Amino acid sequence: MLLFFQSLVNGLLLGGIYAACSAGFSLASGVMGVVNLSHGDFVMLGAFITYWLFVLLGMDPFLTLPFTLVILYGLGYLLQRLAINRLVGAPPIMSYLLTFGFHLVIANMALRAWTADYRSVNPSYSGLTWNWSGIVLPVSRLATFFVAMGVILGLYYLLYRTEIGRAVRATAQDREMARLTGVRIFKIYTFTFALAASITGLAGSLISNTFVIYPQMGLPFTITAFCVVVLGGMGYIPGTLLGGVVLGIVESMATTYLTAGISLTLTFFLLLLMLILRPGGILGKGAIE
Repeated sequence: MLLFFQSLVNGLLLGGIYAACSAGFSLASGVMGVVNLSHGDFVMLGAFITYWLFVLLGMDPFLTLPFTLVILYGLGYLLQRLAINRLVGAPPIMSYLLTFGFHLVIANMALRAWTADYRSVNPSYSGLTWNWSGIVLPVSRLATFFVAMGVILGLYYLLYRTEIGRAVRATAQDREMARLTGVRIFKIYTFTFALAASITGLAGSLISNTFVIYPQMGLPFTITAFCVVVLGGMGYIPGTLLGGVVLGIVESMATTYLTAGISLTLTFFLLLLMLILRPGGILGKGAIE
């Protein structure tokens, strides 16, 4: 029984990280209809920003978050203004090809610059644990979970409690009607994609405490984000948290009671099942039904 609860807690902590990594994917796809195939590369860039600031300047990983936020926001802004904005209204396949091109360029530039070596961030507290009734809670992963939850809640507040958030949601619901009411659509698209990139990079900085870092880590996180968003509902931010937790628990339980290798198979099976039976997500509130 103790093993079950330990696995459940591990899944919850992992699910929170997955949710933070997927929130930007859900935001861009829900508002702009762009399935960003370079999403995971923003995670990779955020992780490397934290790694290099930690190695070169000795900066605590959690203190690197503002730098990641600013750098990835700027990158997302440039990519949106220079390329993605030109494809608004084009068939979806065009955005798939463009963002996959971004993935190839970013991943190969990172590989060229930093080589394929595996790296990790190990601050002084990385090995600390907190024992609660026999359940071991790594302090670093617990702190990462709470910061990730703060990111999700902050994004929810921005979208549902601020003026610009209402403009973003109006654009997602009916672009033409939003335009008629004075919303500047292209500026909203630029803000949305830049915000999605910055949140994704922030999640990359957070996971640098938990996962190994290497230039080709982007594609697996893109796949994970897609699974989480399908589970939670495309474009439905609160559902991203639910989708991340469900996927995290499934993977943790599979690793504990089956084998580590089969967790990916179960992930794809769960994705296939959701796409067939409930494409709007677990709660049925996704933008794609």
